[in-house]
Amino acid sequence: MAWSVAARAGRFLLGFASSVVVVRGLGDHDYGVLSAVRSVLMFVVLLAGFGTGQTLLRFLPALRVKHARDSARKLVRRVAAVHVVVWLVMVGLSILLKAPLERVLKSPGVGEFCAIGIGLAIFEVLFALFGNVLNAAYDTRRLSMASLASHVVYIAVVVPMLHFGWGVVGVLVAAAAGNAVACALVWPRLRASLDWGSAASPETVSAERFWRYSLPFAAIGILNLIVWRQSETLMLAHFRSPEETGYFDLAYRLPQTILEFVPGTVWPLVMAGMSEAYARDRARLSGAVERYYHMLFALVTPLCVLGALLAGRAVPVLFGAQMQPAALPTQLFFVIFTVSFLSTPLSMALYVLEKTTLNLLIYVVLAIINVGLDLILIPKFGVPGAMVPVALAIAAQPLLYFIAVKRLVPDIKIPFAYILRCVAACVPCVIAVPILHWVGGTVGFVIAALAGLAVLPVSFRAAGVFGAGELAALTAVPLPFAGRLARFMGRGE
Repeated sequence: MAWSVAARAGRFLLGFASSVVVVRGLGDHDYGVLSAVRSVLMFVVLLAGFGTGQTLLRFLPALRVKHARDSARKLVRRVAAVHVVVWLVMVGLSILLKAPLERVLKSPGVGEFCAIGIGLAIFEVLFALFGNVLNAAYDTRRLSMASLASHVVYIAVVVPMLHFGWGVVGVLVAAAAGNAVACALVWPRLRASLDWGSAASPETVSAERFWRYSLPFAAIGILNLIVWRQSETLMLAHFRSPEETGYFDLAYRLPQTILEFVPGTVWPLVMAGMSEAYARDRARLSGAVERYYHMLFALVTPLCVLGALLAGRAVPVLFGAQMQPAALPTQLFFVIFTVSFLSTPLSMALYVLEKTTLNLLIYVVLAIINVGLDLILIPKFGVPGAMVPVALAIAAQPLLYFIAVKRLVPDIKIPFAYILRCVAACVPCVIAVPILHWVGGTVGFVIAALAGLAVLPVSFRAAGVFGAGELAALTAVPLPFAGRLARFMGRGE
């Protein structure tokens, strides 16, 4: 587990560094164009999979139990065919629709950038496919190393590409190079991942069952992209300007990158623990959900508060003065994303209960709210108009999830008292505000960040955030120094 966390931390740091390099290298206009192109590519990569990647995660383990090697290989070939055929269709459409796409996104050359990006996306599509095969075989070590290598190659290629003036195309080529290297690293493991013996086995995953399971995930994925940033990015590109598109994308991407590291690291552990608790005793699910709330908010609240306080200075320091218009939206998104964590344990509970249809319905409602308000507000108000729909959808999300889960688990609850205690423990971090006021530039940012971090262990200990249950959970979290930090914060309990 340690190497997996280390690889994830490495990817996080490299991803953050590459974002700084790309934004500074492109400037606000070209970064806005890249943001629109990336949004298009996210939909393309998702559509290429058509939800079939989740089918591998669902059925390959079951086929391995039955030693159904031939059926497993047939399933992988079917999924690979879907990926490649849909990608080819997308490449053809991108070439045919270059001019209309350029009119929609209103930036010269964006149609050609999209066509190039979709063509190069084959490596990302294949790596996602290979990754699902290895995940289904629990070969996460090779996958983590390949993903880390892709980030290393990306930043190694993008720096000279930007230096020699390749611009948006250079970023797309660098991303493709990283994914190509990742594919090459995992390719030798694919056959071994499906080598379960030589006994012949009957087909166990019919085409009907295959598509019945895959298509809902495709729909959820598309709705997820609509709700989480992509609709606003594309509408800003259409109704406003590339610069505003870039400001919004950076303001959203920076908090998301920072805040997703911790939940993404603990998700597998918590999901396994919650599923096991539910399997042993269904009455224990509500307790598992509450423990997850405690762990989640104890870890992310300091990041949210410090991000909201420091991002106003961090954006121009890290990404250049030209991105100053993104500073205030970035601060606000740190606050908005704090609310989004209220729905994370409830969403996990629905997956444990195998109620994926409810997740789909909730995302339909959120997508309607999002897109409807986007169309009303973005043309007139730009970036502020794009933030309002996101904030309202995120605010509605925990309410909808709570209503859905409450019907299935009547004793479920959100521990607001504990969450408020976590927030109160972060109040001393406001020491960063006068420091930022009195000391300018990078020096002020560094001193303010260090001061905020210095008071957190003391204030969390004084507020009693970590009781015996929280300390035990934090000690089990696969994060560097988590156990040592837990012991320090638990003194005097």
